[in-house]
Amino acid sequence: MDELAERRENPLFIDNLQKFNVELNSTDTVDFYNMKHAYVDFIGKWNKPEDLTYGYKDKPDLIDKKMLVNKKLEYITPVDAFILNQKTMQKLGLDYLSDQDFIYNGEFPMVLGYGFKEYYNIGDTIPIRYSGERFNGKVVGFYDKYLVLDEFSHCDSYSTVIIPYMDNLESKDDYENREEFFYTYNTFRNSGYIYFPNTVDYEKNKDEVKNSSKIQSGLYGA
Repeated sequence: MDELAERRENPLFIDNLQKFNVELNSTDTVDFYNMKHAYVDFIGKWNKPEDLTYGYKDKPDLIDKKMLVNKKLEYITPVDAFILNQKTMQKLGLDYLSDQDFIYNGEFPMVLGYGFKEYYNIGDTIPIRYSGERFNGKVVGFYDKYLVLDEFSHCDSYSTVIIPYMDNLESKDDYENREEFFYTYNTFRNSGYIYFPNTVDYEKNKDEVKNSSKIQSGLYGA
């Protein structure tokens, strides 16, 4: 059994990932921004331009791929997604979501790039596959500016979908593989950027952050 598999065998592993995220977002030691560039699958026949899809130049065969979703054969097409928490959205000037939109209540709020405006309206529901599970996405807005957190993290405003990290996902009762979803989701949720205003702060705090991440992720069996 490899190291990652051993850690996942620890019954506290998922709990440790969740605790680590809380610590990252509450500590004064670092300035952490939850963000992950990934993709979500739109469910249903694709009737929009290919350049709105994920990897359309290199992977055109991903459009209208047939796959079982919750035991039903569906057409799915991947779309670029930027997954952000509330703090990161505020830093980027995205004010489309209310506080309640970060608490799951049966729908996943989605802010679409301007390339989707011709095909959707605010309030539309889009069935999506996210981290292997089916959800109902809800269009809450469109954005048309190029989003830049720093030189390494930016977001194409034409074709990228923005979705939030949400609380209360445990309330969903029809997961196909609940354990796998929450492992992936919590791993994603600890992806992001730690902002240090200068190299002195970085050198001062980098070891503390590294050690904390190892302990909370279960590397030391905490």
